[in-house]
Amino acid sequence: MALLLWGLRMVRIGISEGWGGEIRGVLGASLNNRFKALLSGLGVTMLLQSSSATALLTSSFTGQGILTTATALAIMLGADVGTTLVAQILTFDFSVLSPLLIAFGVALFTYSPGGRRRDVGRMLLGLGMMLLALKLIVAASLPMRESLIIQQIFVALGEDLLLAVVFGAIIAWASHSSLATVLLIITLASTNALDITVAFTFVLGANIGSAIPPFIATLSDNRAARQPPLGNLLIRICGVIVTLPFVGLIATELSLFQIDNARQIANFHMLFNLALVIVFFPLIDRMVAVTEKLIPEDDTSSDMMLPRDLDRGAFETPLVALLNAEREVLRMGEVVERMLRNTFIALKKNDTELAWQTREMDEMVNAFYDGVKRYLTALARETLGEKESKRCNEILGFATNLEHIGDIISDDLIQNILQKKLATRSKMSLQDREDINSLYQPVLASFQLSLSVFTSGDITMARSLLARKYKFTKREKKAVLNHLQKIRDDHDYDSGLSAMQLDVLRDLKRIHSHLAAVAYPILEEAGQLRSPLRRSKSGEDPPLRRIEDSVNPTTT
Repeated sequence: MALLLWGLRMVRIGISEGWGGEIRGVLGASLNNRFKALLSGLGVTMLLQSSSATALLTSSFTGQGILTTATALAIMLGADVGTTLVAQILTFDFSVLSPLLIAFGVALFTYSPGGRRRDVGRMLLGLGMMLLALKLIVAASLPMRESLIIQQIFVALGEDLLLAVVFGAIIAWASHSSLATVLLIITLASTNALDITVAFTFVLGANIGSAIPPFIATLSDNRAARQPPLGNLLIRICGVIVTLPFVGLIATELSLFQIDNARQIANFHMLFNLALVIVFFPLIDRMVAVTEKLIPEDDTSSDMMLPRDLDRGAFETPLVALLNAEREVLRMGEVVERMLRNTFIALKKNDTELAWQTREMDEMVNAFYDGVKRYLTALARETLGEKESKRCNEILGFATNLEHIGDIISDDLIQNILQKKLATRSKMSLQDREDINSLYQPVLASFQLSLSVFTSGDITMARSLLARKYKFTKREKKAVLNHLQKIRDDHDYDSGLSAMQLDVLRDLKRIHSHLAAVAYPILEEAGQLRSPLRRSKSGEDPPLRRIEDSVNPTTT
């Protein structure tokens, strides 16, 4: 059983590392088309061989606002059907291919320089291990037919079908794989060690158990991310409640087709999930309404903004682990953005208490950063592909920039306000307020755009972010020149306010540069960065700086 689970993990890692970007694109492109979402969930799960991994990916997209809850539920319904198709395929005896797949997979994985050929080798190796494990389970389960203890256990479970459902759910939950559980049940039944009715009941339990890990993993997430796993779990439970009383009748009817036990179990598993799709697909909106009633609104208090533990159990699927880190960095960005907004409210209203509260929020930002850094460092110790390693560095780089912005707000902006503005109670001129506001508003707009660029990697948005940086630099220079001219004309202008004005303008520029840094890796990979010594022939576009600017954005 352990070898079967490890083989599943190898296949999942090979697929996610080799085609992780495409998988994310397929799920993200589902948007609000539910039929397309259903097919996307089916196809992705057949590749990943894990409906739990698909559910976690989908919940992450829902939590970020990329998918609606209804679309996410459609994806999960398709994902559950996808696992049944994989089980159908693996019920055929491919054990003769196991040595060939293992040997070829090891050779391809070991001697490939990298890239997708190495990922294909890992995938073939995992598939060979799965086939070998199934063969070993068959051999190990043969003596179970003669064991009085095992027979008594199965008889007891046959008399208490509800207990059999719970038993199957526990196995699927513990293994985090309904596919592995169903394959184990099929293997036991093929040796006549397990009665077909009890096997069907175990399958029902496995369908519930596979929906539990995503539900537990998202308990600390926002409301949008928790709704799809809860809805999927409720759908499974409702399906089992309706089907359980008729298991004996279903077993009798399927036996009339005179097919072997393994095929009967695989067919029952598939028919059960297809029935759920037929019944609940038209009722998705009602299920969304039910989850909205069961899950309370998100608490927007500061306690809800505290960093949460990142699930290291997701390391077996690096794509899911990276999405966990992305989600935590986005929450970190929300805290930093709130700090920026509070700072300028304090500046405008002379609010000393708010300034101190904002400064204390930097400790929260540091806690987020430390948690993400430790999580990604531990993930980097795992076997990651080139794309996953690159994305890992990008996430950590953006988190570092957010942490620097928090330090700028706390150590520079807030410090200037407390020492020079609030201490003297001097009033800024209307022109100075307008100059600061003309830079503050673009920074807020670029903040949201940078988060979108970080999440999507969209080239068009990345170019827009750099274009905003160029315009911002021109505005900042103009504001500084206006202020210097005002000092020359007004000899009585307060020197403390003047110093604060220039510091605020400088700090806003530094913050904007940190935000724009996320665009450079995207444009460099797309080949859209130009040398700073060349301009376009039309002269309309500014020269885009090289990627080195993102290492030390304060110098740009």
